Order: sequence, then structure tokens, then C-alpha cells
Amino acid sequence: MAAPSPGTIWQPNLAFEVIATERFANQLRNAPGELAGYVSAVTAVLRVDPTVASAAFDVVRSDEEYTAIFAHGRGFLIYWVPDGHDLVLLEWLVWAG
Repeated sequence: MAAPSPGTIWQPNLAFEVIATERFANQLRNAPGELAGYVSAVTAVLRVDPTVASAAFDVVRSDEEYTAIFAHGRGFLIYWVPDGHDLVLLEWLVWAG
């Protein structure tokens, strides 16, 4: 039996690990349901590629941090992606809902 071609083999994990700082977790703890839903959706996309925008939100990079802008500019999620790691650190959340 021939070995499968490299194009058909899935890597064990293609996702980034997402970790929230204590400050971020506290901000989200008492958040309204609408904001929690947005954060859940943004986080799902960040697991795939945290460095690019999506149809659901824009991404702006400044120095080492990224800002996801969602909900028509009412929400901002600031995060950091350390070089050389498959990790996203959620740092700060702003909601003007």
C-alpha cells in the first residue's frame, strides 16, 4: 500500500491556544450577553489565525499587540500573539454597547 501524499495528511493541531488574562476574564465576567457572544465569535476566529481580519471584524496591529474591532466599532478586543508560539493572549476588552 502506498503512503498517503503529504497534501492529504492533517497536522495534529492547527489551532492557536487562546488564554485570557485575569483582567480580561474579570471584564467579561459581568458582561452583557451580546458582548459575550461577540467575544466568543471573535475568539473562535482567533484560534485559526489571529493575525488577519475576517468578515466579522477588523484587525489593527500596533507594535506587538493586535486589536479586533467588532460590533460596528462598539467593541475592541486587545490581544498579543508571542512570536514563535501558537498562542493568543487576550489582554483587554472595551465595550461601548
